[in-house]
Amino acid sequence: MGTARGIAQAYSAFAAEGGPLQLSAKTLQALSAPATPPTLGDFDECMKVHGIRYSLGFMKPGDAIPFGSDAAFGSPGAGGAMGFADPKTGIAYAYVTSQGGATLTGDPRDVALRAAVYSSLSAA
Repeated sequence: MGTARGIAQAYSAFAAEGGPLQLSAKTLQALSAPATPPTLGDFDECMKVHGIRYSLGFMKPGDAIPFGSDAAFGSPGAGGAMGFADPKTGIAYAYVTSQGGATLTGDPRDVALRAAVYSSLSAA
């Protein structure tokens, strides 16, 4: 539970080398690396969907829940919330809503906001 500002601030500690956690380049590289595919398949029993990837306790972007760049890592939350760090772009992102959605693969408002954020990066 948290505010969008609080969640983004927490993820900002993971968005770049150093920072409040004094992350080393090696740690940031490990967090940014692609997830190792599970040997028994990628069906997530909790979310009841294929294509969910995890690494070092964080969700990684994939076909089921695309977010950020390939280096991003984070987690969706209850009711359509989303938070992640993207070391490739230096972005720490959080989205929360007071009107919980029923989808587990991305609240449409969040998906549109993420698309706008990354669109503005490519335009810059």
